[in-house]
Amino acid sequence: MEFIITRDFHDVRLDRFVRQKYREIPLTGIFRLIRKGRIRINGKKKKPDYRLQENDVVRVNISTSPSAAKALVLLSSDQEKQVAKSIVHEDNNIVLCNKPPGLAMHRGSGHEFGLVELLQSYSKNPKFTFVNRIDKATSGLVIGAKNLVTSRKLSELFRQQAIEKQYAIMVDGLVAQDRFTITSFLKKEDDRVEEYTNDNDGAKKAISSFSVVRRYKNTTLLEARLLTGRTHQLRVQLAKRNHPIVGDMKYGNRRAQNMLLFSQRVVILAFNLDVSLPVPEYFHR
Repeated sequence: MEFIITRDFHDVRLDRFVRQKYREIPLTGIFRLIRKGRIRINGKKKKPDYRLQENDVVRVNISTSPSAAKALVLLSSDQEKQVAKSIVHEDNNIVLCNKPPGLAMHRGSGHEFGLVELLQSYSKNPKFTFVNRIDKATSGLVIGAKNLVTSRKLSELFRQQAIEKQYAIMVDGLVAQDRFTITSFLKKEDDRVEEYTNDNDGAKKAISSFSVVRRYKNTTLLEARLLTGRTHQLRVQLAKRNHPIVGDMKYGNRRAQNMLLFSQRVVILAFNLDVSLPVPEYFHR
């Protein structure tokens, strides 16, 4: 089987390209095929981390056929309306969506589709993907790319910390400081994330800055900015300081109809984007 590399896959690693085309083959199997020369570029052996160039010819000499394209979800009229309502910005390359609480980002155990599958079907574009994720219980802005080139550009901007994300958070208790920054180290252990004071045992540095927007009787509305993007970063850091997010039953105990964590603003200067949303009405109930 031969594949001619298009602009979409320019600069993609060879092993990742083959993994996408042959999803049933484990990564170790792909490494073995490349090492044995069963996968060649322009007739020559290359290493797994070779960066593909536009018009390269990838020859895969195996009996296995490429994986079939994933079928798009069949949307009901209500789902189409839900997706259309969620889109707050769209241009030729980027889509910003306001994800509702309770909807997963991707299909997985317990749910046959997530927001990405809904957008792929709505746009009839199987290449559509989100370049950042928020938890199922979290709501607000997420960043989608219509093509692989834009997806890679946005991913690189995230690595360079060139994309600003701002959150609105209602926490339990009255926060004393008007402004503060939390720097800690986080590591996922089983189904929870634990916080440490150093990077031992693979814990990764996490930095968040906060400012008080308003203090209520026994809760505080915060504005938060992420300087890093670790799993459950805001949830863990605030809970460890006795200010768990309202509705976060994993790290806190105050029940609410929804977890009061909202991705409120996204700034991407490289694409001249600055989009913000009002705090949801259910925050103030």
